[in-house]
Amino acid sequence: MSEPAESAKREAGGVGVNLLTLMAQASMPAFQLQISRFLGQDAYGLYALCTSIVDPLSGITMFGMDLATTRAVSLAHAEGDPARAARATGGALRVVVASGVLVALCIAVAAPFIAARKHDPALMEPLRLLALMPIGYHVASVFLIATQAKMVMKYDFWARGLFQPLVLLALATAAIHLGGGVLGVCAAVVAAMSLTAVLAARFFGREFPLGVALRTARGQPVDRALLRMGAPMVVLGLVWNLQGAVDLWALAAWRSDVDVGAYKACLIWVVSLSQVRNTFAPVINATLPPLLARNDVAAVNAFIRRQNRWVALLAMPLCVLFAGFGEGLLYVFGRGFLIGVPALAILALGNLAGALAVPAYVLLLGGKARYSTLAGASCLIFQLVSLPILVPRYGITGAALASASGMVLSQLVQQGFTWRLARVHGFSVGLAKVAAAALAGLVVGRLAYAALPALIPVRFFGGVGVAAVVYLAALVALGLHPDEIDVARSALAQARALATRLRR
Repeated sequence: MSEPAESAKREAGGVGVNLLTLMAQASMPAFQLQISRFLGQDAYGLYALCTSIVDPLSGITMFGMDLATTRAVSLAHAEGDPARAARATGGALRVVVASGVLVALCIAVAAPFIAARKHDPALMEPLRLLALMPIGYHVASVFLIATQAKMVMKYDFWARGLFQPLVLLALATAAIHLGGGVLGVCAAVVAAMSLTAVLAARFFGREFPLGVALRTARGQPVDRALLRMGAPMVVLGLVWNLQGAVDLWALAAWRSDVDVGAYKACLIWVVSLSQVRNTFAPVINATLPPLLARNDVAAVNAFIRRQNRWVALLAMPLCVLFAGFGEGLLYVFGRGFLIGVPALAILALGNLAGALAVPAYVLLLGGKARYSTLAGASCLIFQLVSLPILVPRYGITGAALASASGMVLSQLVQQGFTWRLARVHGFSVGLAKVAAAALAGLVVGRLAYAALPALIPVRFFGGVGVAAVVYLAALVALGLHPDEIDVARSALAQARALATRLRR
């Protein structure tokens, strides 16, 4: 077997486990459904507004320690020094906890002013409580990223794919039925993230000395190299997170909590498009830096195109689902959420552009993150200009237009930087084949949708089923690349292994 084929097969093995994690996380919307169904659309809008404030600041809590941890642990592991890997992880934990506490305190102080601005005193306490959530979430992330840097992907599946969504759903259900309201749901979120962090720490201890990491986090000075690497990512992360929040803020300013809730429901679905790309991130982070170090442009291009094609195989059918069959997806939240159907279709197209931005990793891992920051800033500026124009006139559809257009603009700028600086792009004939198959599925699926009886569940499942069959048939007819077959086989093998383990 040739070296490129060997590399593709190794990448497929890692991606296969991450695909299982993505599929398991498909249960996450069930937690959101609990809020909308049992507490009502207004309460769901209140919760959505709280998350829209906390989530953008979550990037400050992480402080770029995801990238710093990946690099430090992978280098230490390559040199056979698990203690150094544990110390690097401990230093990252210290940064994450310190920055998370600081951000939570700032939100707690600002909460009364935010509630007064919104004319909603009920916003203050849930916001203060939810501000603690990023600490537990990112502590778990540091532990899991460290194990992924060793190319051990199974722990992320167990912690984030199974344990976290199930515990979150159970705790939120209990809080709602015990009369905790939105405040109880926020407490459930904080508890679920904290428990996930504990489990992630135990998993980390199977690969590295956990005691060394915890002692470093508790009392050792932070490695300045970690801070130097992570600091530039803070600005980038903040810009990216603000991109996803300013549209909700605009809706909160000019529209009601009902509109905020419906728009948040749209975001819950389309976020899976970015999660598809994140599924491939551990493999990209572990494989790309050596290729960049060798300055092998041909190898980098081949790798990026392969990864981009793999992302498209999953992201494009999801885009078809969201853009073509949004009625069924939003109907599960409640009939009032159907006002978001056009917005869901528009957001799906914008988020697809973000999912296919795999070449951006060349900038992030090549020490050129500032160019990604500039690209993100172009999107943010576009949104800040267009939202006050579009939202008062068109409501959630206007917010979706501003967001999706900004994302497409941002990715075009970022792709331009990647090509000019590194002569790398993600386009290929294989990518065009995937796009053609997805378009065929959308057209035929919508025709079937229109021909079925006018009941949303019947139309949804019938149309989606037809679209899926046409998509797969078109892929086979156009010709699957051997790499895609490797990914599919790896995912199936991991699924069979998991089923066997669960039966035992």
